[in-house]
Amino acid sequence: MKFLDHIEKRFGHLAVPNVALGLVLAQLVIFAFILIGRMQFEGLLLVPKAVFAGEWWRLLSFVITPPEVATTAFSALFLAFFWYIFWMMSSALEQAWSVFRFNIYLLSGVLFTIAGVFIGQLLSPEATLFVSPRFLYLSVFFAFATLHPDMEFLLFFVLPVKVKWLAWILGGLTALGILFAPSMGERIALFATFTNYLLFFRSALTRSVQARKRQAKFTAERKQVESEARHQCSVCGATEQSQPDLDFRYRMVNGDASCICEDCRRKALKV
Repeated sequence: MKFLDHIEKRFGHLAVPNVALGLVLAQLVIFAFILIGRMQFEGLLLVPKAVFAGEWWRLLSFVITPPEVATTAFSALFLAFFWYIFWMMSSALEQAWSVFRFNIYLLSGVLFTIAGVFIGQLLSPEATLFVSPRFLYLSVFFAFATLHPDMEFLLFFVLPVKVKWLAWILGGLTALGILFAPSMGERIALFATFTNYLLFFRSALTRSVQARKRQAKFTAERKQVESEARHQCSVCGATEQSQPDLDFRYRMVNGDASCICEDCRRKALKV
Protein backbone atom coordinates (compact mmCIF):
# COMPACT_ATOMS: atom_id res chain seq x y z
CA MET A 1 0.00 0.00 0.00
CA LYS A 2 1.82 3.05 -1.32
CA PHE A 3 -0.31 5.42 0.73
CA LEU A 4 0.76 3.72 3.95
CA ASP A 5 4.40 3.79 2.84
CA HIS A 6 4.18 7.56 2.46
CA ILE A 7 2.42 8.02 5.81
CA GLU A 8 4.86 5.75 7.60
CA LYS A 9 7.84 7.76 6.39
CA ARG A 10 6.38 10.90 7.93
CA PHE A 11 4.72 9.57 11.08
CA GLY A 12 6.35 6.19 11.68
CA HIS A 13 8.16 7.54 14.75
CA LEU A 14 4.78 7.99 16.48
CA ALA A 15 3.98 4.27 16.39
CA VAL A 16 3.41 2.52 19.72
CA PRO A 17 5.31 -0.78 19.96
CA ASN A 18 3.63 -3.82 21.51
CA VAL A 19 0.30 -2.03 21.64
CA ALA A 20 -1.52 -5.37 22.03
CA LEU A 21 0.20 -5.95 25.37
CA GLY A 22 -1.00 -2.52 26.50
CA LEU A 23 -4.56 -3.42 25.52
CA VAL A 24 -4.38 -6.72 27.38
CA LEU A 25 -3.04 -5.05 30.53
CA ALA A 26 -5.77 -2.39 30.34
CA GLN A 27 -8.40 -5.10 29.97
CA LEU A 28 -6.94 -6.91 32.97
CA VAL A 29 -7.34 -3.75 35.08
CA ILE A 30 -10.94 -3.28 33.89
CA PHE A 31 -11.59 -6.96 34.55
CA ALA A 32 -10.39 -6.54 38.14
CA PHE A 33 -12.70 -3.54 38.65
CA ILE A 34 -15.62 -5.56 37.27
CA LEU A 35 -14.87 -8.44 39.65
CA ILE A 36 -14.88 -6.17 42.72
CA GLY A 37 -18.07 -4.47 41.57
CA ARG A 38 -16.62 -1.06 40.80
CA MET A 39 -17.63 -1.27 37.12
CA GLN A 40 -20.36 -2.97 35.11
CA PHE A 41 -19.50 -4.89 31.94
CA GLU A 42 -22.64 -3.66 30.14
CA GLY A 43 -21.80 -0.07 31.07
CA LEU A 44 -18.55 -0.15 29.10
CA LEU A 45 -19.75 -1.51 25.75
CA LEU A 46 -20.26 0.77 22.76
CA VAL A 47 -24.01 1.46 22.61
CA PRO A 48 -24.94 4.35 20.28
CA LYS A 49 -28.18 5.10 22.11
CA ALA A 50 -26.27 5.40 25.39
CA VAL A 51 -23.67 7.66 23.75
CA PHE A 52 -26.47 9.88 22.42
CA ALA A 53 -27.74 10.03 26.01
CA GLY A 54 -24.42 11.44 27.22
CA GLU A 55 -22.36 8.34 28.06
CA TRP A 56 -19.51 9.45 25.81
CA TRP A 57 -16.87 7.32 27.59
CA ARG A 58 -18.24 4.28 25.79
CA LEU A 59 -16.44 5.51 22.65
CA LEU A 60 -13.17 4.51 24.35
CA SER A 61 -14.08 2.07 27.09
CA PHE A 62 -15.34 -0.65 24.74
CA VAL A 63 -11.80 -1.14 23.38
CA ILE A 64 -10.30 -1.88 26.82
CA THR A 65 -13.22 -3.97 28.05
CA PRO A 66 -12.46 -7.71 28.48
CA PRO A 67 -14.17 -9.95 25.92
CA GLU A 68 -16.25 -11.56 28.65
CA VAL A 69 -16.64 -11.72 32.42
CA ALA A 70 -15.19 -14.93 33.81
CA THR A 71 -17.37 -16.41 36.55
CA THR A 72 -15.64 -19.80 36.98
CA ALA A 73 -12.06 -21.02 37.16
CA PHE A 74 -12.36 -22.62 33.73
CA SER A 75 -13.72 -19.45 32.12
CA ALA A 76 -10.90 -17.47 33.77
CA LEU A 77 -8.37 -19.92 32.29
CA PHE A 78 -10.01 -19.59 28.89
CA LEU A 79 -9.87 -15.79 29.16
CA ALA A 80 -6.16 -15.91 30.02
CA PHE A 81 -5.55 -18.16 27.01
CA PHE A 82 -7.63 -15.77 24.89
CA TRP A 83 -5.41 -12.85 25.90
CA TYR A 84 -2.24 -14.83 25.27
CA ILE A 85 -3.34 -15.81 21.75
CA PHE A 86 -4.27 -12.19 20.99
CA TRP A 87 -0.86 -10.97 22.15
CA MET A 88 0.96 -13.72 20.22
CA MET A 89 -0.88 -13.03 16.97
CA SER A 90 -0.43 -9.27 17.35
CA SER A 91 3.32 -9.69 17.88
CA ALA A 92 3.51 -11.81 14.73
CA LEU A 93 1.67 -9.12 12.74
CA GLU A 94 4.00 -6.42 14.06
CA GLN A 95 6.99 -8.44 12.87
CA ALA A 96 5.44 -9.20 9.48
CA TRP A 97 4.33 -5.61 8.79
CA SER A 98 5.81 -3.02 11.11
CA VAL A 99 4.77 -1.43 14.38
CA PHE A 100 3.28 1.53 12.53
CA ARG A 101 1.20 -0.57 10.12
CA PHE A 102 -0.14 -2.73 12.89
CA ASN A 103 -1.09 0.41 14.83
CA ILE A 104 -2.93 1.69 11.77
CA TYR A 105 -4.64 -1.68 11.34
CA LEU A 106 -6.02 -1.63 14.89
CA LEU A 107 -6.88 2.07 14.82
CA SER A 108 -8.70 1.81 11.50
CA GLY A 109 -10.61 -1.19 12.83
CA VAL A 110 -11.77 0.81 15.85
CA LEU A 111 -12.75 3.85 13.77
CA PHE A 112 -14.61 1.83 11.12
CA THR A 113 -16.42 -0.07 13.86
CA ILE A 114 -17.52 3.13 15.58
CA ALA A 115 -18.66 4.65 12.29
CA GLY A 116 -20.47 1.46 11.28
CA VAL A 117 -22.42 1.03 14.51
CA PHE A 118 -23.55 4.66 14.52
CA ILE A 119 -24.59 4.55 10.85
CA GLY A 120 -26.39 1.28 11.55
CA GLN A 121 -28.18 2.80 14.53
CA LEU A 122 -29.36 5.75 12.44
CA LEU A 123 -30.63 3.40 9.72
CA SER A 124 -32.37 1.12 12.23
CA PRO A 125 -33.45 3.38 15.12
CA GLU A 126 -35.79 0.72 16.49
CA ALA A 127 -32.85 -1.64 17.19
CA THR A 128 -30.44 -1.32 20.11
CA LEU A 129 -27.01 -1.87 18.58
CA PHE A 130 -23.89 -2.47 20.61
CA VAL A 131 -20.27 -3.48 20.03
CA SER A 132 -18.20 -5.73 22.28
CA PRO A 133 -14.38 -5.89 22.13
CA ARG A 134 -14.51 -9.26 20.39
CA PHE A 135 -14.41 -7.49 17.01
CA LEU A 136 -10.78 -6.54 17.66
CA TYR A 137 -9.76 -10.13 18.33
CA LEU A 138 -11.48 -11.41 15.20
CA SER A 139 -9.87 -8.69 13.10
CA VAL A 140 -6.41 -9.67 14.34
CA PHE A 141 -7.20 -13.37 13.97
CA PHE A 142 -8.23 -13.06 10.31
CA ALA A 143 -5.10 -11.04 9.51
CA PHE A 144 -2.91 -13.60 11.25
CA ALA A 145 -4.63 -16.51 9.48
CA THR A 146 -4.07 -14.84 6.11
CA LEU A 147 -0.35 -14.38 6.73
CA HIS A 148 0.23 -17.72 8.52
CA PRO A 149 -2.45 -20.09 7.17
CA ASP A 150 -0.62 -23.33 7.97
CA MET A 151 0.17 -22.64 11.62
CA GLU A 152 -1.59 -25.10 13.91
CA PHE A 153 -3.61 -24.34 17.04
CA LEU A 154 -4.58 -26.97 19.59
CA LEU A 155 -8.36 -26.93 19.59
CA PHE A 156 -9.59 -27.62 23.14
CA PHE A 157 -5.85 -27.97 23.96
CA VAL A 158 -5.86 -31.39 22.25
CA LEU A 159 -6.83 -31.40 18.57
CA PRO A 160 -4.30 -29.76 16.16
CA VAL A 161 -6.08 -27.64 13.55
CA LYS A 162 -4.57 -25.36 10.97
CA VAL A 163 -5.47 -21.75 11.55
CA LYS A 164 -6.77 -21.32 8.01
CA TRP A 165 -9.57 -23.85 8.64
CA LEU A 166 -10.59 -22.04 11.81
CA ALA A 167 -10.61 -18.80 9.83
CA TRP A 168 -12.86 -20.32 7.16
CA ILE A 169 -15.28 -21.55 9.82
CA LEU A 170 -15.38 -18.21 11.64
CA GLY A 171 -15.61 -16.36 8.34
CA GLY A 172 -18.57 -18.48 7.29
CA LEU A 173 -20.35 -17.97 10.60
CA THR A 174 -19.69 -14.24 10.39
CA ALA A 175 -21.05 -14.06 6.84
CA LEU A 176 -24.19 -15.91 7.93
CA GLY A 177 -24.56 -13.55 10.86
CA ILE A 178 -24.39 -10.56 8.53
CA LEU A 179 -26.80 -12.04 5.98
CA PHE A 180 -29.41 -13.06 8.55
CA ALA A 181 -29.14 -10.03 10.82
CA PRO A 182 -32.61 -8.71 11.74
CA SER A 183 -32.09 -5.25 10.25
CA MET A 184 -29.98 -3.40 7.70
CA GLY A 185 -28.42 -1.34 10.46
CA GLU A 186 -27.17 -4.46 12.22
CA ARG A 187 -25.76 -5.80 8.95
CA ILE A 188 -23.82 -2.58 8.40
CA ALA A 189 -22.57 -2.57 12.00
CA LEU A 190 -21.34 -6.16 11.70
CA PHE A 191 -19.75 -5.63 8.29
CA ALA A 192 -17.93 -2.48 9.44
CA THR A 193 -15.94 -4.46 12.01
CA PHE A 194 -14.07 -6.21 9.18
CA THR A 195 -13.57 -3.21 6.89
CA ASN A 196 -9.95 -2.75 7.97
CA TYR A 197 -9.20 -6.39 7.11
CA LEU A 198 -10.73 -6.03 3.64
CA LEU A 199 -8.75 -2.84 3.00
CA PHE A 200 -5.41 -4.26 4.14
CA PHE A 201 -5.81 -7.57 2.33
CA ARG A 202 -7.78 -6.56 -0.75
CA SER A 203 -4.79 -7.23 -3.03
CA ALA A 204 -4.11 -10.62 -1.45
CA LEU A 205 -7.80 -11.55 -1.63
CA THR A 206 -7.97 -10.45 -5.28
CA ARG A 207 -4.90 -12.54 -6.15
CA SER A 208 -6.36 -15.51 -4.31
CA VAL A 209 -9.63 -15.28 -6.26
CA GLN A 210 -7.73 -14.94 -9.55
CA ALA A 211 -5.52 -17.91 -8.67
CA ARG A 212 -8.58 -20.02 -7.89
CA LYS A 213 -10.12 -19.04 -11.22
CA ARG A 214 -6.92 -20.00 -13.06
CA GLN A 215 -6.77 -23.32 -11.20
CA ALA A 216 -10.41 -24.06 -12.00
CA LYS A 217 -9.84 -23.20 -15.67
CA PHE A 218 -6.72 -25.38 -15.81
CA THR A 219 -8.56 -28.29 -14.18
CA ALA A 220 -11.48 -27.96 -16.59
CA GLU A 221 -9.16 -27.85 -19.61
CA ARG A 222 -7.22 -30.86 -18.36
CA LYS A 223 -10.43 -32.84 -17.86
CA GLN A 224 -11.55 -31.87 -21.35
CA VAL A 225 -8.25 -33.01 -22.84
CA GLU A 226 -8.42 -36.27 -20.90
CA SER A 227 -11.99 -36.87 -22.05
CA GLU A 228 -11.04 -36.44 -25.72
CA ALA A 229 -9.75 -39.44 -27.60
CA ARG A 230 -6.07 -39.31 -28.49
CA HIS A 231 -6.25 -42.12 -31.01
CA GLN A 232 -9.01 -42.65 -33.59
CA CYS A 233 -8.88 -45.23 -36.32
CA SER A 234 -9.08 -43.59 -39.72
CA VAL A 235 -10.89 -46.64 -41.10
CA CYS A 236 -13.58 -47.64 -38.60
CA GLY A 237 -13.52 -44.62 -36.29
CA ALA A 238 -12.78 -46.65 -33.13
CA THR A 239 -10.95 -44.86 -30.29
CA GLU A 240 -9.08 -45.98 -27.18
CA GLN A 241 -12.16 -44.93 -25.21
CA SER A 242 -14.74 -46.82 -27.24
CA GLN A 243 -12.44 -49.84 -27.70
CA PRO A 244 -9.93 -49.82 -24.81
CA ASP A 245 -8.68 -53.34 -25.65
CA LEU A 246 -7.51 -52.41 -29.14
CA ASP A 247 -3.97 -51.48 -30.05
CA PHE A 248 -3.55 -48.40 -32.26
CA ARG A 249 -0.70 -47.88 -34.71
CA TYR A 250 0.24 -45.12 -37.11
CA ARG A 251 1.31 -45.45 -40.72
CA MET A 252 2.36 -42.96 -43.34
CA VAL A 253 -0.22 -42.36 -46.09
CA ASN A 254 0.74 -39.82 -48.73
CA GLY A 255 3.18 -38.25 -46.30
CA ASP A 256 0.67 -37.96 -43.42
CA ALA A 257 0.46 -40.09 -40.28
CA SER A 258 -2.74 -42.13 -40.32
CA CYS A 259 -4.06 -44.00 -37.27
CA ILE A 260 -5.34 -47.54 -37.70
CA CYS A 261 -6.62 -49.95 -35.10
CA GLU A 262 -5.49 -53.53 -34.64
CA ASP A 263 -8.65 -55.06 -36.17
CA CYS A 264 -8.49 -52.95 -39.32
CA ARG A 265 -4.79 -53.67 -39.69
CA ARG A 266 -5.44 -57.42 -39.57
CA LYS A 267 -8.24 -57.14 -42.12
CA ALA A 268 -5.95 -55.17 -44.41
CA LEU A 269 -3.23 -57.83 -44.12
CA LYS A 270 -5.70 -60.64 -44.99
CA VAL A 271 -6.75 -58.78 -48.07
